[in-house]
Amino acid sequence: SLNGYFPEKVAIIGAGPAGLSCAFYLAEKGYSPVIFEKNEKPGGMLRYGIPSFKLEKDVIDAEIEIIKAMGVEIKCGVEVGKDITIQQLREQGYKGFYVAIGCQGGKLPGITGENLPGTTTAIDFLHMCNCGTKVSGKVVVVGGGNVAIDAARTAQRCGAESVSMFCLEPRDKMPASEEEIAEA
Repeated sequence: SLNGYFPEKVAIIGAGPAGLSCAFYLAEKGYSPVIFEKNEKPGGMLRYGIPSFKLEKDVIDAEIEIIKAMGVEIKCGVEVGKDITIQQLREQGYKGFYVAIGCQGGKLPGITGENLPGTTTAIDFLHMCNCGTKVSGKVVVVGGGNVAIDAARTAQRCGAESVSMFCLEPRDKMPASEEEIAEA
């Protein structure tokens, strides 16, 4: 073990908040866990779901560097179940597994046209924009919650010609917080 206490190999699947937290506490106890992350960079929803105007990516990177300095290895671009299996990891000597794959799925409203080109969930849209995708033309955001507002504000920052939000509730009953509505 890099930390000198426990030699058992532990695999953590997913480098989002849960996986990183698990790695931190295992390293603190003396293990040297390895995180397997399917995305290009660690951070999960912190990196790919929260816009930079709310959480700067260098803050995430600084925290991850601390975890790496504690002896945690992070292997990005490796999807467990696709690129490597749990059985293969067992054969490599891993004794413990922590599955922290998150629940990053967005939800479409179940209406006609939701599968047309250019239509996506807010979660997928935020992920694309956080990976550098630029937006052009007019953008329509359907929904009135905090994530919908994040999507609208991100679309504006990523080059949309215009952004319109539509939601079922009247303005005073929108699910988004008052602060989020005011900022939008």
